[in-house]
Amino acid sequence: MSALDFELRNFRRLKQRGLAALRTGRKGAARMTLLRAAECLYRIAAKSREPFKGQRCRSAGELLSLARSIGEGPLAQAVEGEEGGASAFEMVARPDVDFDSVAGLDEVKEEIRLRMVYPFTHPEIARRYGLRGGGGVLFYGPPGNGKTLLARAVAGEIEAAFFTVRPSDIMSKWVGEAEKNVSALFAEARGRDRAVIFIDEIEALAPVRTGEASSVMTRVVPQLLAELEGVSGRGPGALLFIGATNAPWDLDPAILRPGRFDVKVYVGLPDREARAAILSLELSGRPIEVGFDFDAVAGALSGYSGADLRRLVEKTVGDTFLAEIRGGGAGRVSEDDVLSAASEVRPSVGAEGRLRYREWAQR
Repeated sequence: MSALDFELRNFRRLKQRGLAALRTGRKGAARMTLLRAAECLYRIAAKSREPFKGQRCRSAGELLSLARSIGEGPLAQAVEGEEGGASAFEMVARPDVDFDSVAGLDEVKEEIRLRMVYPFTHPEIARRYGLRGGGGVLFYGPPGNGKTLLARAVAGEIEAAFFTVRPSDIMSKWVGEAEKNVSALFAEARGRDRAVIFIDEIEALAPVRTGEASSVMTRVVPQLLAELEGVSGRGPGALLFIGATNAPWDLDPAILRPGRFDVKVYVGLPDREARAAILSLELSGRPIEVGFDFDAVAGALSGYSGADLRRLVEKTVGDTFLAEIRGGGAGRVSEDDVLSAASEVRPSVGAEGRLRYREWAQR
């Protein structure tokens, strides 16, 4: 991906976030994010040729006018940088999900409770055993199995402020700005009683360093490592840092050393019980046959991820709907309907992929 493509993607994400905040009445967040989007688009326009340059300048001007028309509103708390700029890292409202909202993964949840939840909920007992709250944890495993939901559930379990950040929120081509963003993010989170920072696709922020690494990455990775060194052992106000990745082998080995990601949790494919729970949840409120055996169907879907199962249900429901309106269907989803759709919606993670995760964990 070229630098311009990266900036275009960043612009679209900022614009979508800003418009979403505006629709939900969060005027301060909308104004701040749309201003950033306009600034980003002006930078893109400066590097563009006509007719794109003129079009992008006009679009940036429209966004700027929209942002200014919103009014001040209650801005999220910000950290002032050396140049007086406000941090773009906003706290997401405390998640309204907990571990009961996550189907299956019981062993994973219990390990997370031991390492990350119980030291917060039972601080005096934890101190007697020398267990510290806070620290870094890495969620790794195939895509579509609930790593993001698990991170939200951790914050929900301990009633913590939740900061969810993508690497593109942090990266910048301007010298010194990206590492300032890392510092601002951690400073903002440390200002809370309890906080969880979650960065998905963490390998994009801390990739294996090579001689061809960009100058930005050679500054950002050490800054991130320095911040992680000070995460654990801060008592009742401890900060939890959660990184998630589908490709742990692409991570800089330095970030996996003790004192950084001390806990590494494999979030694998759902077992039979979890698959049955996901199917039941996804088919809830839809017309299904009386006596539908979720456990039996789940038994035939070994190897499917949570995302695969959701895709399978949508395919099944769509096919059943079409059959009914065309006059050839029973009007209810059956076990056979799901299994028939499974012949077209195949698991996205093969045996070779699962083996690679096991081999990485052993190393």
